[in-house]
Amino acid sequence: MIREIKKEELSDCLDLIHKAFKTVADQFGFTKENCPGHNSFMPMEKLENFWNWGFKMYGLFEEDSDRICGYLSLSKIPERENVIGLHNLCVLPEKRGKGYGNLLLDFAKEAARKMDGKILFLDFIDEHTKLKDWYLKNGFKFLGTEKYEHLPFTVGRAECVL
Repeated sequence: MIREIKKEELSDCLDLIHKAFKTVADQFGFTKENCPGHNSFMPMEKLENFWNWGFKMYGLFEEDSDRICGYLSLSKIPERENVIGLHNLCVLPEKRGKGYGNLLLDFAKEAARKMDGKILFLDFIDEHTKLKDWYLKNGFKFLGTEKYEHLPFTVGRAECVL
């Protein structure tokens, strides 16, 4: 079941984000020193800011449990009319391989449409080819990359027409 997150659940969401993105940090050698902004190190203040800025946050809960096992958030992109940003889509490592990522992505597309979105946009680690290929297989078009000096990876950008 996917439902909107309540403010009192932000701590559970942050715990999930840390666990889910830790596998990526480990894979690419990210640490608090070389990539402090990576989601695996996200402080509660940042997640609370997203909440306060009006991000729509959703959690995936298994039917037999009230424990969150997947997460995503959506926000309007102010500079681009009818474009919705997809943020932090993730699934607990021990719950991967069950189709939960596809379920969350399909949900995100529908939720973005309900927000008057015509395009769903996202950034990702371009070197994470498995993830990049998954998004492309699921209807996203690759837009290109951007390199930032403060990041130890290349930022890839993609969007999906809704």
